[in-house]
Order: sequence, then structure tokens, then C-alpha cells
Amino acid sequence: MPLDASILDTGEQRCPSCSGTFWATPFAPPEPRAEAVASILEAGPEGGVPCARHSGNVAVASCSRCGVFMCSLCKIDIDGLELCPSCFDRLASEGALVSTQTRIRDYRGMAVTLGVVGCFMYIFGLITGPATFYLAWRGFRQRRELGDQGGVWSLVVAVVLGALQIAIVGIMIFSMVGVLSR
Repeated sequence: MPLDASILDTGEQRCPSCSGTFWATPFAPPEPRAEAVASILEAGPEGGVPCARHSGNVAVASCSRCGVFMCSLCKIDIDGLELCPSCFDRLASEGALVSTQTRIRDYRGMAVTLGVVGCFMYIFGLITGPATFYLAWRGFRQRRELGDQGGVWSLVVAVVLGALQIAIVGIMIFSMVGVLSR
């Protein structure tokens, strides 16, 4: 669901729709550049190399990824890299640029949800129990990577629910084996 960016602050936020928490860093686009682009004609015969896209402009940098020469109109500074528009588009679509990522998986929420659902569907406990452990482990790692201060108790609850699922299925299997061996 779209959010009103004017009410977001940097830090942990709560979604008004689902009440889930997420980390936000509002982005204010830079002001348009008013600098003049140097012409290759003004630079003279030894004044510079032409831009790969704009042959009349002097290149001011080369792409960090592909090495193509680019003028100040083409150069995109992001995540400590100087990228040409083609490389920026490619890396952004692959999700390789941290600044352009728009979705983050909430492993903590997925672990708790699977833990609760798995307890009601205890027949599948040998699948949902270990899956809950895995998601909780990923939740602990994500919490540490993002520097999140909360959420430990919900992850502990998920681990307990995963163990409960496995225990219920184990008791069912042992009781069935005991009945069949009589």
C-alpha cells in the first residue's frame, strides 16, 4: 500500500495498514544541476575525451562498472560508485544497489506467522517446525545486520513454537508406533 512520504522519518516506522514495522530512510532527490556541461569543441584538441552518449560533451569520469566515459549529465553517483545510466538501470533492477532497494523481507514476522500457523496444522510439523527455526535464525541475523534493538521476544516465541510443532508430531509418531507394535 502506498505511504505518504511526507510523514516518514529515518528509523523504524509502523505501517498504518497492517501495523507491521519497517525501516525507512526518506530520500530527497538532489536539486537539478545548474553547472554547465563542457563542450568538446571548447576543450580543444587535447582538452578531453568525448562522452559515450553525448559526443559533443567532455567526459568527466568513467563508469565504475563498465568503464565507459561519461559527461556530467550522464554520471550517477550512488553507493560510492560513479555509474553510467545503463549500469545504474541494470544494477538497480538486479537489486545490487542498496540505495535502490524497496523491499526488505521481514524474517521475524514470517517466523512468528509460520510458527502460529504450523501449530494449528500440526500434521505438517516436521516441515513447518524446521522452517520456523530457519526463518527465526534469518530473523536474528537480519536484526543484527540492521542494528534493530527490538524483536528478540517474538523470535524466541517463534523458536518455541517451532519446537512445539516438532514435539507434537514426534509424540504422534511414537504413539502410532506403540499402537501398531501391540
